[in-house]
Amino acid sequence: MVKRNVRLSSPEIGGLWGVYIQETMSICLLKYFLHHLKDNEIKPILRKSLHISQTHTKQIKAIFLEENIPLPDGFTNKDINLSAPPLFYDLFALSFVYSMSRMGMVNLGFSTSTVARADVLDFFTHALNQATELYAESTNLMLSKGIYDRPPMITYPEKVEYVKKQSYIIAAVGKKDL
Repeated sequence: MVKRNVRLSSPEIGGLWGVYIQETMSICLLKYFLHHLKDNEIKPILRKSLHISQTHTKQIKAIFLEENIPLPDGFTNKDINLSAPPLFYDLFALSFVYSMSRMGMVNLGFSTSTVARADVLDFFTHALNQATELYAESTNLMLSKGIYDRPPMITYPEKVEYVKKQSYIIAAVGKKDL
């Protein structure tokens, strides 16, 4: 690796550290899910998610090694027991990828906005794109399986209206007679 003359900033170290812990945890759970999974429609997205998590941990290891920063004590194969009976239904594994990709988009988006070093910015930008892709794929699969719980629908407004009194706020908290 090429030695850089720009040290990592605290948000860069903290962001990479957090992603490393999250990805090592995901690797353990995804391995467990894949070991027990029966649904062949869900397997590809779990395999993809596992590959992404493994790639991210390798990339972070390389950055930390280059900077002589100790690697966080993440989760390992010691933290899973593949011989344990299935604890979850197959659909939960899909829901896990969906939830982790949503959380990833928020966390990676925040981290992306706080880093400046080119290699770290590239890492977070690419990871954010991957999380967004996993979100779209898991959402589409959940929709096709009928398990995606859509947010409530509202009627479309027919015209633009402006608030003329603040009494609606008081009505919302239960006060009357204004």
